[in-house]
Amino acid sequence: MPAIKRALVVLAAVLLTAVAIPSFAQESGGGRAQQQAASVANGELVKIDTSAKTIVIKTASDPQMQFSYTEDTRVTGSDKDVAGLATMTGTSVTVHFTKKGQANVATEIEIQPKKS
Repeated sequence: MPAIKRALVVLAAVLLTAVAIPSFAQESGGGRAQQQAASVANGELVKIDTSAKTIVIKTASDPQMQFSYTEDTRVTGSDKDVAGLATMTGTSVTVHFTKKGQANVATEIEIQPKKS
């Protein structure tokens, strides 16, 4: 009988460990994704597609760079929201973004003041 109890205790310990390791790994991985460094791109606003929620800018190094945006994307330097930028093509912008897979996701779009 004591051998069966010991075997059950060992089995319980193994099962608890098997459940704890994947959940710990998931928490660690999620933390890393949230700590991704933001990147910055400067360029001229070329196009906005409000239905696809994307903007395209022309930078000095890339002919076109595309970004997706969300409801949480901030627009600064203008009284317009992201959808309102459609009337501002040709304007200089700075886009703060993170990479999610292959996509560039804009976290902030800064409208640069027009040079006089």
